[in-house]
Amino acid sequence: MKILILYGFGIGVVDIRSIKKVIDRYEKVIVFTSKAPQGKAKEMLKELHGVEINETLNFYKEAKKKAKEIKDSELKDLGDFGDRAMMRDPC
Repeated sequence: MKILILYGFGIGVVDIRSIKKVIDRYEKVIVFTSKAPQGKAKEMLKELHGVEINETLNFYKEAKKKAKEIKDSELKDLGDFGDRAMMRDPC
């Protein structure tokens, strides 16, 4: 199975809901973010298994590096992933 690698400035409730929808398609989900999850998002993450959160200032560089290390992986921006992307759609 593939490993999903996500990166973005922060992770919120909308992102976690999107991860819940696709988590069964992936062996593991790795998220690189510059801000730690807060409040409800933090609580929701405790319920999810197979999700790893990495807090780093240079999230894109770290995510890209990890994607090169893992042969069968998929790299995506949190802004273009799941429900958050749909919320930003101007149509």
